[in-house]
Amino acid sequence: MKHTRGRTQGVQEAPIVKLIADSNVPTDAVDLGQGVPFYGPPKEAILAATGALDKESGYRYSPDAGIASLCDAIVKKLASENGVEVDSGKNIMVTAGANQAFANTILCITRPGDHVLVLSPYYFNHVMAIQLAGCKPIIVDTDRDYQPLIQHIGEKITKRVKAIVLVSPNNPTGAVYSRDAIKEVDALCAENGIYLVSDETYEHFVYDDTEFVSALEVDKRIEHTISLFSFSKSYGMSGYRIGYAVFPASIYDEMLKVQDTLTICAPSALQVAAEAAMKLGAAYPKQFIPRIEKVRRIFIGRLARLGSAEMPITKGSYYFLLRLRTKKSDWGIAKRLIEEHGVITIPGEVFGTRYPSLRVAYANLD
Repeated sequence: MKHTRGRTQGVQEAPIVKLIADSNVPTDAVDLGQGVPFYGPPKEAILAATGALDKESGYRYSPDAGIASLCDAIVKKLASENGVEVDSGKNIMVTAGANQAFANTILCITRPGDHVLVLSPYYFNHVMAIQLAGCKPIIVDTDRDYQPLIQHIGEKITKRVKAIVLVSPNNPTGAVYSRDAIKEVDALCAENGIYLVSDETYEHFVYDDTEFVSALEVDKRIEHTISLFSFSKSYGMSGYRIGYAVFPASIYDEMLKVQDTLTICAPSALQVAAEAAMKLGAAYPKQFIPRIEKVRRIFIGRLARLGSAEMPITKGSYYFLLRLRTKKSDWGIAKRLIEEHGVITIPGEVFGTRYPSLRVAYANLD
């Protein structure tokens, strides 16, 4: 049977999978590509997960929005770390990672043909999800340091725009947006009656005394803000696939429709693991930050000496996006780095850059 592509037409291939498949990867390659930290889950989370596997609470469906005790733990975390009061029964949904939280969000707040503003360089899975929903991503450039250009964002807002997407700390650039910048974007959303979708996956990864600001701290009443969080990075459990969304109570029932259609619930036993991890709080990821910072400083020192690249010194997540001084394809350069030097990086073209660039991830090294 001849396959006729449907919603996937025009959506880029899974880029990291494609790069690895296209390259002859040495067995001893240094991985600066995959965005994972060097550490794994806390032992308390592992024990909680294994202990739940043979219990009904672990192997049966859990409530669509998440296990009640985990949702309660999220409420406490948001209050203590982000200064935001939420209702566990109206504002929270536990998902199979932050990627699913984003997909749920886009399917909930848009219709086919709607537009969503995305800052470039962007996280490719966001653009892919927007396209799969039948919507059009409207790309908005950032400045030389990858910070939002508020005037440019405002100029892109039309009646077809339903949301603005922010990622701070940023993947792929490492940029951290200031409180003032987030306030200005929030004001644009409030004025135009559109949503602010804020991916805060890397909330615990900031350096040089940089302040992380959740969009929820600006829109404390949660009227138009949808913030997305993940356990994958902070707690070293990317394979467990647990994240959550915080959103206005007015769309709770609509978010439930999407959740029930796509997954019914996040993996029950791994929600138990996530709850165990949350009991350790931000202290768990923060104990590893000095080691990541040490690698970061080494990267800054060595990459700054490269005459073939320009590197804005960003202060969050665990990525740098290098602008290459070449006219060659960054995909080809990334492929050569893998095959000839045994170093995996990700070409900037998959993040929407219009100039040759490479993303390097430094938290995977210890």
